[in-house]
Amino acid sequence: MRDLARLYETALIFGALRARAERELMPQMNELGALIRQRLRDRTFDSSALRSTAEALHRLTDEWGSVIDSMRGDRNVREAQAAFDRDDQAALRSLLPMIFAGLTPCESTPPALYYAISLAAPRRRPGARPFLNATDAADRIAGFRRGIEPNSGGDWWDDRLRFLSLADDFDALDAPVALVFDLRGTNYTLFRVAEESAMRLYTPRLRAPFSVTLAGDPHDDWWEAAAEPYAAFRDRLANTLRHHDIAVSITI
Repeated sequence: MRDLARLYETALIFGALRARAERELMPQMNELGALIRQRLRDRTFDSSALRSTAEALHRLTDEWGSVIDSMRGDRNVREAQAAFDRDDQAALRSLLPMIFAGLTPCESTPPALYYAISLAAPRRRPGARPFLNATDAADRIAGFRRGIEPNSGGDWWDDRLRFLSLADDFDALDAPVALVFDLRGTNYTLFRVAEESAMRLYTPRLRAPFSVTLAGDPHDDWWEAAAEPYAAFRDRLANTLRHHDIAVSITI
């Protein structure tokens, strides 16, 4: 039943499958769930009932797994993947809303878009601090001047159509360090998703000038695991970034 619920949630992602999932899969899931609960209450879950229920669940799981997997061959999906590979923003603006339910292009681009930066240290040795020091964090940020590539997703649609999450409000990121982009006047297309506050930017690599915003105070106990107080790290990072000719602002 958990597998079916995940398939249902996945089907809702795709505009071509959403109505069918609500019309067909949800009632079937509800019917099976009610049957299972009734048999448990009545203590009639003998081996025959268990077998028939399991077979019904497997049939539905296989059916909807195949339905979702068939989207790989959808014409719009294939064209969108090709457009993504060549970073054709105009084509993505047209194609992606036809693939993903609730995805719409933004009518205007905010003057400031924030991209959260992770300060987690890679491949920590036992006993090592979990966060980058100011010098390493500045080097990581300076490296983004060559561009930012979205992380690969766990599912095929997120892997082939990757996106960056951007916010128009620094406080919404819940992160102490963010790159700040002004993408007005560029050809990048931003998308909003229903019930999501962040915006999406579908691109193999974002190449654009940026500045950096640092939180004045992270207001979070997690920084106690760092090697130095946040204020000292913040000021050291700001100075190092300016040495890299990167503009920095600190929020109050």
